[in-house]
Amino acid sequence: MQLENIALIADIVQAVAVVATLIFVGVQVRYSTRIARMTAAQNSAQLLAQNLGRVTDSPELAELLTDTERPLEDYSAAQRLRLSNFVATGFRHLEVLHAHRRYDIFEEELWQGAAGRLRRMLANPRIRNWWEDNKDVYAASFRDHVAKEVEIICATEATEQS
Repeated sequence: MQLENIALIADIVQAVAVVATLIFVGVQVRYSTRIARMTAAQNSAQLLAQNLGRVTDSPELAELLTDTERPLEDYSAAQRLRLSNFVATGFRHLEVLHAHRRYDIFEEELWQGAAGRLRRMLANPRIRNWWEDNKDVYAASFRDHVAKEVEIICATEATEQS
């Protein structure tokens, strides 16, 4: 009887140890997820600041972005490349954030801000045209998301014009 009691106590201790280990692993996974989300948000902010800083540092780029009346054909090849590179960097950043959101790394609240930036970009017809010419280099899920946004923007513009 004594040996059976010891075996029973050992089983109980073992079960408690397994439960405690699972709780510890769960806490560690939650902590790691939190760190990954914070890192994604911080990296996003740094990438955005770097890209937008290019506009601040380059009056020519700022002019290229704001002069939407002038046809792109009037720009030099270097100016078109600079403008295209800036827009591509913005879309690539948003594509990464979109993927992070899909995998639940990027907080929904932060994604809403990024989605607003995407809508502002797409409200510019020149950027929409750029997107149509270059969308094939982006992930299918992001292309689908942008297509829905473009559809909404175009419908809104059509409604406003009528």
